[in-house]
Amino acid sequence: MTGIDQRRSPRVEFFLVPDAQEQLPVWVIKPADLAGARAGVVVNLSEGGLQILTAAEPELDATHYEMRLLLGEDDGVPLFSADVRRVWTRALNHRVQLCGFEFSTAHSQAEEFLRAQTAQITARRGVRCVLMERMTALA
Repeated sequence: MTGIDQRRSPRVEFFLVPDAQEQLPVWVIKPADLAGARAGVVVNLSEGGLQILTAAEPELDATHYEMRLLLGEDDGVPLFSADVRRVWTRALNHRVQLCGFEFSTAHSQAEEFLRAQTAQITARRGVRCVLMERMTALA
């Protein structure tokens, strides 16, 4: 066995989140079964949807995703999820992109949790998540 990590999809993603005049480091530790998903941080929530920061490479190019919130590493912590649709993407710099999403289904567990956490989201904390591409929207 070698000491080199041979995984195609790393379980930890790191990127810098722009905030006023500084860049805040963020590590997203993905569960083993979600290692292939894209890591992100929910940084804004409004009536129209939510904004998620992700690493700029590779670009998000699908329209429909399942978003799962990562709230802790314990097995007892629930994984809230929601189906979301990407509406727009904007590069913030060469390492980070900001994506606007809308919820495909109203009042999902993830949306309700995020609405309860709105003050923490806007106070520079954000909520870590992963995005898994869906081939089509759910009916």
